[in-house]
Amino acid sequence: MEEIEQAPDPETPETQETSKAKLDAGLAVHLKAVARKTICMRAYRLDYVKVYSLVDDKPFILAGGAVCGDKVSDFDLYPVKGNEFIIDVVGAKAESLGCKVLSHTANALTVELPNRQVVQFCRYCKPSLKELVKSFDFTHIQAGITFSGYGDGPHSCDAYCTDGFIEAAVTGRTEYVGSEYPLSSVIRAGKYLARGRLTRVGAANSVVTALADVLRRGFKDYSDFKDQLDAIDLSLEDSRAASTLYDVVQKRGLIDNVLG
Repeated sequence: MEEIEQAPDPETPETQETSKAKLDAGLAVHLKAVARKTICMRAYRLDYVKVYSLVDDKPFILAGGAVCGDKVSDFDLYPVKGNEFIIDVVGAKAESLGCKVLSHTANALTVELPNRQVVQFCRYCKPSLKELVKSFDFTHIQAGITFSGYGDGPHSCDAYCTDGFIEAAVTGRTEYVGSEYPLSSVIRAGKYLARGRLTRVGAANSVVTALADVLRRGFKDYSDFKDQLDAIDLSLEDSRAASTLYDVVQKRGLIDNVLG
């Protein structure tokens, strides 16, 4: 008697769940690979040859807004650990090579290159590219790429982005996820609302959460308060308004109210 070929067992809920997990994992890997290539492609817009001439061909990181797909107003450059920018030296070289120094704060040096690109050499530094972009306050800017130095252009294998960045790229939205500079995040929320990255509800939620972070953090002294105002790309200088604002938060009991 011929053996009757048995039909395969139908998938159980457990095997269906396993299959879905494998598909999701495969899709995540694919999306990250695409994202890294896209980040690399956007990084090539930077005149990195000129930047290398300002940092002695040392490695640096391009991260944030310039690689997220929004309109590029400037390129935020960050140091690779162990190769921190010597801001005064970079500024002197910039002027000697036909670049224009636009601003010089405690946190960053902003320079206009001869091709009119604006680049910002930030002091903000983390041990790795991954830790750097994960520290950014909004998900849609949590991406970056390392320029390895010696005149070499960017490579997709040197790019990194978070899952939040990929979700933001797919949806066109963003989300506030915490910050070491929550006061500046409050200001940026308005910018991202205007760009359509945040809905009105999303912007309100971001501001409330960031303000809660400000209250939780507090300020150690005026210098610490000013550092929060100057955070990375705000380029604010000492002013009567800053002093007045400091007096207000001091009266509210925020000064000397720092965690840790």
